[in-house]
Amino acid sequence: MKFAQALAINTDAIRIRSFTFNGQPLKVRIPLASEMEQMSERVKAAEWQSIYAKMAEPFEAKRGDESSGVEFRDDDIVINGRSVKELAQSTAQTNARIVEMFKLLIPVNGEDLSNLEYSDIEAEFPLSIQIDLSKRIAEVISPGYEETRKN
Repeated sequence: MKFAQALAINTDAIRIRSFTFNGQPLKVRIPLASEMEQMSERVKAAEWQSIYAKMAEPFEAKRGDESSGVEFRDDDIVINGRSVKELAQSTAQTNARIVEMFKLLIPVNGEDLSNLEYSDIEAEFPLSIQIDLSKRIAEVISPGYEETRKN
């Protein structure tokens, strides 16, 4: 026996919440716990190598110049004590998290967002809006989470 069927609950409809962001009415689908785990795994496994390559490219000309503050390691470049590899991984995970949050939005036109990519989002929204909207989606799908996390 499925609990929702026994109570005649439309689980698709009950998992939708509405909210307003900067005057725009939006709807978001509340993911199941298993979906949240899958989203988390995709964020952890975000492809960072291409971001690293773009970040590292300008410093390649300094290879061999020890006075530049750039240290070349086997698999990383460290600039003033900061790892380019770690920055690339963090950037990739942030981008992936934004994509996962945006995929939870319910399009008005019924369009499928499963193939949404960060480049699609980046082309239309500045980073500050991406971050603010992602935070708002997270608040809507997990009300009280931020408050619980503070304690």
